[in-house]
Amino acid sequence: MSTLVVYSIKVDANHLDGAKKFFARQGLLSQDVFRGLIRMASHCESCLTLVESRAPIGEIQSSFASILADAKETSRLNGLFQDTVLKMAEICNVPENFIMNVLAEAQRIYTPRCEKQEDAT
Repeated sequence: MSTLVVYSIKVDANHLDGAKKFFARQGLLSQDVFRGLIRMASHCESCLTLVESRAPIGEIQSSFASILADAKETSRLNGLFQDTVLKMAEICNVPENFIMNVLAEAQRIYTPRCEKQEDAT
């Protein structure tokens, strides 16, 4: 039996209203989107922990399957954001190749916060 934990975060009211409207436009509930992102992060952490502990490949594959299932939803969400950015770029006459370069750069994995935390230990 799992325990339900309620977690709250402070966000700008205008941002929350806008997010709710955007997700509703896409036929999504904001709570489901946030839960999906948290679930994806949790499954990624579980898989990484198994890899770091040199768990049997079967356990890692099983954990990885959970990530792939979650990735379907998070990829859909990322696609919705990208489609919106491209649509707004077209309306604003921003060259698509510029936007694609910016999006490609954003997809590079770089986490300065994690590096700083590692340096501090």
